Amino acid sequence: MTARGVAPSLTTVNRTKGRLVVAAAAVLVIAALAWFGAGLLTRSHQAPAAFALSSPQASGSASALAGRWTVGPGSEVGYRAKEQFINQPAETEAVARTSKVTGALVVALDGSNVKVSQMKFTVDLASLTSQDKYANYQVYQRDFFVRRIYLETDSFPTATFIAGATSFPLPAGGTATVDISGKLTVHGTTKVEAAHVQATGSGTQAEVAGSIDVDMRDFGIDPPDISFTKAEPQVTIEFDLRLTHSAA
Repeated sequence: MTARGVAPSLTTVNRTKGRLVVAAAAVLVIAALAWFGAGLLTRSHQAPAAFALSSPQASGSASALAGRWTVGPGSEVGYRAKEQFINQPAETEAVARTSKVTGALVVALDGSNVKVSQMKFTVDLASLTSQDKYANYQVYQRDFFVRRIYLETDSFPTATFIAGATSFPLPAGGTATVDISGKLTVHGTTKVEAAHVQATGSGTQAEVAGSIDVDMRDFGIDPPDISFTKAEPQVTIEFDLRLTHSAA
């Protein structure tokens, strides 16, 4: 009896090795495509930049700053938070904004100092809309869960920031940078928080841009954990307020 009946032929062995090589190559190709696709999707994520002053304005006459300043058209407020989308290799930024913001403040001059008082701003949380996108697809699903389930806007439709009198030196270059402590109320909870602010104004127009860093858990809000995404608890509240001047 020959060995042909009990052992595979050299041709059969070579064919088996060939199939294994092809299978291994296919696995490597699939893995590479998956890695490339995930990276491409992450890189395709587009989130707007943080708010900043649109352009420095000439300071003009310091006395013209005195009076009441009211939120006008073009104002926006929103949030920015880190989140991990399902099957994505890295965190991205969730950004939602609304133009439904109202409020005012009063400015007075005390020698070379600016005194800001009667500051109160109110934001309609139920109108927050996502601004970040994946491959030109806007993530509307997140808005429903965040507004209805986590912010519970049916019960807590607005957020407010109220600050007492704050003084700072009259800026020489027309732009003031200052931290303003105030009471932030969100989800029925009020906490003292610091708003990091840049402001500039001239004539009857002014702009105030900045942010407030908070932990949503301090306001009784659980970090969103939805089937397709999970958010970090730290949130940056952003604002860009266009103010219109009226006489005191």
